[in-house]
Amino acid sequence: MFELFDWIPWTAPIAYVFIGVAVMITGLTIWGHYRPPIRRKGFLGVVTDRSERVYIAIVSFALVMVISFAIVDSNTSVWAISALVMSAGILKWG
Repeated sequence: MFELFDWIPWTAPIAYVFIGVAVMITGLTIWGHYRPPIRRKGFLGVVTDRSERVYIAIVSFALVMVISFAIVDSNTSVWAISALVMSAGILKWG
């Protein structure tokens, strides 16, 4: 059964990402049950609810990190912090 996951190198950071995504999905599910999401138009220019903004923030963060890995001699910590700030802005005002 676990041979299905042998292709991924399981390290602590990868496990943290998977656990974090699972916690976010669980939290959004519980939050949505008690307080249904409200669709609104933010600075992104499209009408979204909170779960769609979480998805856009995750994909945007991953894109910025992939770009940072492609730039030779770049400081990955600075890129990660800037991507985190961008994702927080998308979650709050997107």
